[in-house]
Amino acid sequence: MTTSSERPEAQRAPKLEIFVDGTNWNLALMREGIQFEVDLNLLAARLSRGYHFVKLRYYTSPLPNGASPAGRRQQRFFEEIARSRKIELVLGQHEPRTDSAGHRYHVEKETDVNLAVDMVVGAYEERYDAAMLIAGDTDYVRAIHAVKTRGKRLVWCPLPLQRHIPPLARICDEPRELDERFLRTCIKHRPTR
Repeated sequence: MTTSSERPEAQRAPKLEIFVDGTNWNLALMREGIQFEVDLNLLAARLSRGYHFVKLRYYTSPLPNGASPAGRRQQRFFEEIARSRKIELVLGQHEPRTDSAGHRYHVEKETDVNLAVDMVVGAYEERYDAAMLIAGDTDYVRAIHAVKTRGKRLVWCPLPLQRHIPPLARICDEPRELDERFLRTCIKHRPTR
């Protein structure tokens, strides 16, 4: 009898890593009018059917004002991620800027580069056979080319308003649209007290 750990290589499910551009994802959810929170563990479980799920990597930057209501919500979210063994949080930063009128604002930095580098390094280190990209940003096209030259499969997971981004639609091996019906199967449920 053959156990799952002794399966021949040809029968092994492909290893999967999921890469989420968190800022892009949250902005897209708002544009779509999604009013509920998505549980990343459920999302990963649903997306990885047919694969051997390795890790979901979530890329974002801490908000500049951690004491604000949004900053406190983000910190609770980071704490939830830290409790998951299958999700890794990768943080960039917000850099302060000043416009010509003297108004201060912040620009998110490092998120796209961190994701692109990790996706390419993971392909070269053979961490995965397939990558799923949850982002609607053409900045990733060159990284996707590098991943595909290593023989890796790229599944692009756009939200409905992102599905017509030609450079990403052309380069991916398979699109898997994350519409509201699908996302409702991944709703985060708050524990009852």
